[in-house]
Amino acid sequence: MTTAFIALFVGHHVGDHWAQTDHQATTKGEHGGAGRRACAAHVATLTLCQMVALALVAVAEGGFAPVQAAMGLAVGAASHYWCDRRTTLEGLAHLMGKHGYYTRGGAAHLDYAFHIAFLLPCALIITEPDLAAAAALAGLCLVGLGIADQASRLGWAEARKAATTS
Repeated sequence: MTTAFIALFVGHHVGDHWAQTDHQATTKGEHGGAGRRACAAHVATLTLCQMVALALVAVAEGGFAPVQAAMGLAVGAASHYWCDRRTTLEGLAHLMGKHGYYTRGGAAHLDYAFHIAFLLPCALIITEPDLAAAAALAGLCLVGLGIADQASRLGWAEARKAATTS
């Protein structure tokens, strides 16, 4: 599991900083189709970087089950897309009482922490020998992402309510 985590971590950094284009970085959080396309393109290249890193580890150490690897990468891609749309993470920051930190320069730190938090379950999914257990963990991750999405929406609703009552 350790080497899978390291591969995902390295692939994440290469994908987030070297493979991401300036257009993707500046557009991925925008509302509308252009923002969604830029974010999807960024996530695709980031996931490719993670896949290459995992392949290198697989060659050196004997491989991973392809279905589990695909599931782990898919969960990572979904979580990365959700976070990088920006308003989603900002809504979560509202709900968690961290919006001030978010707006005073902490957005990148909260973004990074969210991404890294998802690498651990993704590595566990990839290295889980039992397909059913890997699928169950992937499902739990997606439920957690759905909860984060609902929490973000609630955070924005509370922020709008507070703005109208002030």
